[in-house]
Amino acid sequence: MPQLYHISYMSDAKPQALGPDVCESIRAIGQQCLRKNARLGLTGCLLFAGGKFFQTLEGETEDVEDTFGRISRDSRHKDLRVLSEGYIPERAFAGTTVTAPDCCLQLASEVLQELSQAVDTLALLHLHTRELETLLAVVTQPSRRHDFLLNA
Repeated sequence: MPQLYHISYMSDAKPQALGPDVCESIRAIGQQCLRKNARLGLTGCLLFAGGKFFQTLEGETEDVEDTFGRISRDSRHKDLRVLSEGYIPERAFAGTTVTAPDCCLQLASEVLQELSQAVDTLALLHLHTRELETLLAVVTQPSRRHDFLLNA
């Protein structure tokens, strides 16, 4: 049985590439992720907050690496940094889905500040999948909504 692998990364969005309706662009990205990831048996989570994308992909090594390769060439973002990668014992995001029109959750502005502070620390460069999952769980609590979270 193939081992499970994950890659978590962050990148800066190119606002001009997202267009005037950012929410609609993020929804479209989420739907595209869902279709492609389902076809490949990948799970994960995509967060767009403060002009940054955070994503975790998990699945078979080759599928994760191929998908990440395509993502890294996407012109809608820049300055991509791998936060965490490696083999995992189980999926952290098994069973997550994106459904329109409720694929965008609002996050509170203080969460964006917390994310920005976390991003500025070196510790974020070595997050384990469970730590990233915890970070995403904290920032997506219903009482803290302002940007977009997509499970993909």
